[in-house]
This record gives sequence, structure tokens and C-alpha cells, in this order.
Amino acid sequence: MTNFSGAKRCGHFANKQVIPTEEMVLKIKAAVRARQQPDFTIFSRTDARQMNGLDDAIDRVNRCCDAGADIAFVEAPQSRAELEEIPRRVKHPFFVNMLSGGVTPILPVKELAQLGYKIVVCPIESLLACARAMRELCETWQTTGRVDQLAMKAMTFDEVKRLLGVEEFLTLREKL
Repeated sequence: MTNFSGAKRCGHFANKQVIPTEEMVLKIKAAVRARQQPDFTIFSRTDARQMNGLDDAIDRVNRCCDAGADIAFVEAPQSRAELEEIPRRVKHPFFVNMLSGGVTPILPVKELAQLGYKIVVCPIESLLACARAMRELCETWQTTGRVDQLAMKAMTFDEVKRLLGVEEFLTLREKL
């Protein structure tokens, strides 16, 4: 039987494992040496907050950025105080992940910018919205045998075509 306990897990999941800091720094140095495009961005991401505490996580990202990583990412801060502390102690550009339902409190983008965060993402929200819509679509299909009534909540086919620029794409050949 294979043991997957050491497999990479989301930073908001329990029972993670992290590699030693020295190994993490060596991996960043190898990535920096292998970088062929100067605009290729290397993130120093750590899930060490839950396992080893905030001090260790901040030390890790600072050391990795000192080794050449471009962006520091402490995954899953667990309080507003931690979200405020990271920018005070991380001396490199930093990134934050606003995961609905995760362990990090959600703050408005404007407030995060005032704290000094350079990049803010909501990594799963589009998936959550799509999953709910797909579930509703499938349940409606299963119970009623039709889904056209859901169209009132969805974009129209014409709206999707406009969003995707279908008409412009179809006329490209004529413009050449």
C-alpha cells in the first residue's frame, strides 16, 4: 500500500508536511539558475504556517527571496493580525490568497493593498460558482428533463458570443 501522507496538500488543509528550509532554498536557487526568460516569475510559497508557525513561514519566504525568488507567499495566514504582520516582516514583494471558506480571513483588495500586498487572488471562487451552476443544471435536468428554464439565470448565447468576440474572430479572414 502506498503512503500519500507526504503528498502536496492545499495550504488550507490539515496534516501537511513541509521540507526543511535549507532544501527549499536549494530548490529556489536551482529554479533561478534554470530560468531562461528574465520575465519568468519565481514564487517562494510556503505552507509552513500551520505546521511550524508564522515565524518559520516568514523566515522561509525571506530566505528564498534572498536566494532569488521574486515573490513571497505565506499560504494560509490564520488571522487579521497575521495578515498585518507578514507585510511588516517580509522584505520582498508579497502575494496573498483570499480563499473563500479557507482559514485566512477575507479582506477587501483595497485594504490588502494598503497593507502592502502586491498581488491578491481568489483562486477557487470561479470554480465554486461554476460547480454550483453545474450541480443545479444536472439536478434540473434529472428532475424535469429540461434545462431551458435555467436560462433566465445564465448568460444568453448571444452574450457569450459577444464576450468571446466570436463575430470579430469570424471576420478576421475578411480583414486580411
